[in-house]
Amino acid sequence: MTNDREMIMASLTAYVDGATGGDPEKLDTVLHPEFRTGGRFQGAEVWLTREDALASARRQAGNPVAAWSLEALEVRGKFAVARISSPWEGREFRETITLLQSGEGWRIVFKAFDAD
Repeated sequence: MTNDREMIMASLTAYVDGATGGDPEKLDTVLHPEFRTGGRFQGAEVWLTREDALASARRQAGNPVAAWSLEALEVRGKFAVARISSPWEGREFRETITLLQSGEGWRIVFKAFDAD
């Protein structure tokens, strides 16, 4: 499991770096082809596809990468659930991220978030 944990942490780091630091290529390496996300932002319910997430990352070009912390991680076979938090754009983002281990490593298949 130690190796899985290290690989999951690397995927989570690439996710935050790519999403907040404006690096869609890095983000692309950890998003599963069927990735979806949904949650609350500025009081509204928001749903995004994988392409929406990559477009959002492109709009962050030039921004500093957000710091983040792991609140919880559970690994069960080939899937894992991580809870992370990070300050970004003046808000505290709380995210629950589901990852699936495939031939390409640990990839994010779903993210639920709250930024209110």
